[in-house]
Amino acid sequence: MTGGYILCEYEQVKKNFPEFARTMASLRTALIAKATADWSPKSFGGLAPTSAQFGETTILPALFRGLGQVFSAAPVAGTNSLQTWHQFYNAVGSQMILQGVRQGGVIPEDYKIGLVGLALLDKAIRISEIKMQISDKKLPRINIEEALAYNKPAIIFEDGYILDEETGFDLHAFITTRGPQRILPIGLQLNRVPNRLQVTNTGAVI
Repeated sequence: MTGGYILCEYEQVKKNFPEFARTMASLRTALIAKATADWSPKSFGGLAPTSAQFGETTILPALFRGLGQVFSAAPVAGTNSLQTWHQFYNAVGSQMILQGVRQGGVIPEDYKIGLVGLALLDKAIRISEIKMQISDKKLPRINIEEALAYNKPAIIFEDGYILDEETGFDLHAFITTRGPQRILPIGLQLNRVPNRLQVTNTGAVI
């Protein structure tokens, strides 16, 4: 993991950055291989898995908590997990804005996430810098001020990251103004027990 990245417009990622497809494909292959080994004898079932398979979805907000939320006791769709990617920043300065929903910022058991980037989906961008920590690995700070002129800027990582089950994930940001903000993780999610997703909010992926 080199920590390299590019800044671009979210809607232009697939069109103008063919390396994104290669990074995504490589990460997906690695994530499925890891899940196959860790969750044996289950096999990969794609978008429509059977009871003997694990499934694939987009990254769902229910595995995370946001700014000002307490940790959730429930692994998915708990009362303190995010229901959509929409948050309201009520404080400025350096803040934790996205974290695994379980105590200590941990991703719940039975879920693995492949992360290739982050997109900011609002016209008003309220952060100027981000920094991530995955397990005990602290990644370099990313200054996104030059992306403020973009329409829906995205940060695409040079190498994808695996957020494994029962490991920590923290995303901190320097918040410049209070107000609403949507930060969308770009990638995929694997679910060992698909019928435990319990996602009833039709806007959960937004």
